[in-house]
Amino acid sequence: MRHSALAFALFSAACAADAAHAGKAGEVRKEAFKLVNEGVAAYKRGDYRAAIPPLQKAASMSLNSFPAHHYLGLALAGDRRYAEAVEAYTIALDLEPDHLQANVAMGDAWLAQGDTDEAQPYYVRAGKLRPEFPAALDGLARVAEAQADDERAIGLFERALASDKGFAPAYTHLGDLYLRNGKLDEAVKLLVEAVSVRPDFAPGLDRLAAAYGRLGFSNEAVATIRKAIELEPNDPDHHVTMGEVLLGMGVVAGAESSFQAAIAIDPGLPKARAGLAEIGRRRGDYAAAFAQIDLALADARIDRRSREALTKQRTAIEAERDRAATLSAAIASGEASAADRVAFSALEASRGRFDLAADLLASTDPQGADRERLAFYLFRAGRFRDAHALYAELTIAHPRADLEINDGASLARLGDDAKAKAAFLRALVIDPDQPLAKLYLGNAQLRLGDTAEAAATYRAFLAAFPIGPSAEQVRRVLAELPGAAKP
Repeated sequence: MRHSALAFALFSAACAADAAHAGKAGEVRKEAFKLVNEGVAAYKRGDYRAAIPPLQKAASMSLNSFPAHHYLGLALAGDRRYAEAVEAYTIALDLEPDHLQANVAMGDAWLAQGDTDEAQPYYVRAGKLRPEFPAALDGLARVAEAQADDERAIGLFERALASDKGFAPAYTHLGDLYLRNGKLDEAVKLLVEAVSVRPDFAPGLDRLAAAYGRLGFSNEAVATIRKAIELEPNDPDHHVTMGEVLLGMGVVAGAESSFQAAIAIDPGLPKARAGLAEIGRRRGDYAAAFAQIDLALADARIDRRSREALTKQRTAIEAERDRAATLSAAIASGEASAADRVAFSALEASRGRFDLAADLLASTDPQGADRERLAFYLFRAGRFRDAHALYAELTIAHPRADLEINDGASLARLGDDAKAKAAFLRALVIDPDQPLAKLYLGNAQLRLGDTAEAAATYRAFLAAFPIGPSAEQVRRVLAELPGAAKP
């Protein structure tokens, strides 16, 4: 009986220990589940840095949790910590090797580091798991694009869209490819389609805003990128795009604020720092420009392509700084030659300071091509009366279509559309196929109230020049004209 009592006591203690262990394990699972939910919620609202700590803790507590490791990888990638994201995805794929999105995400992480050889197999695997899987084809297209094989990239993007007409990322990435290649009208069509199939797709709105900015549709560009910011306020890339759009419009203070807003979200963001460096360069504050680039280069997360681009930008700014110092010293001492003043005027023009550029160039008694350059600087400086006077003189000495067009543009800015129209007609007499002359003639006719003539001119322009940024502008104008057939 004593032995039976002892055995029963030991058995009871063992059961109690197992129950305590089970209870503790249950608490751990419950805590890990809570942490995963917390991290996923932060990830979905775009707060990647807030998402990482709870997901890291959950992954360490629950080693076999696929969601913990997968979302940890996504959050790390969102924070541009791609090498760490690869580690998290590796564990996630060990747990679920056939997970489609995890394979695509792993490919994206390698591709973001510029390693196409490592990225490609994961997209291929996803494509084998589900043939013609659009995300896999889109990934392979981006690999081809990174390898400078645009023809293959376009074919793969088109296959992705054929597989799923509603797959907005493929429209966006193909549109972005065309945008980089200068095919703005094709880019706009694809990007408009991206946000048509998914109106809440912020990356598509971002790229569409960039395309509008390149086309000169300033109001549409700003309105479009604002929508992207409203949808994803914590994505710094949208603030960068806003900065680039505003900088292209010459709104330097607004661009600076947008780049700073991006920096507030991600202090080392290369494009934001590059934008602030360009603003420093334009202001002649080279020290500030270098400081911005160096801060970006010091960020451990920087990828190879961004490092190369920033290093190239820094080298160019250094060369400009040294050249500017030499020319400034020569001008200040009174020893500057005419060639020095011409060179310094070109430098000031590159900073967007066309008033100074015009004054410097005018002081050299410019002749030939420099005289035409002076007229251009005057126009860009908003001194349209002076620009018209000089262009009118140049057209007499050199009857050329481009000079007549520039004179007409100056007159249009002065509000004299009748004389502007005459200048554009003279340009077409010299060169009947001159595209800008036809485009600006239609604009002048429209401002003069000759809607029917303007519509006819625009249609003739589209017949001769059906593609390109100007064609896209003309289609939009025609679509708004009362009674005009839709182009």
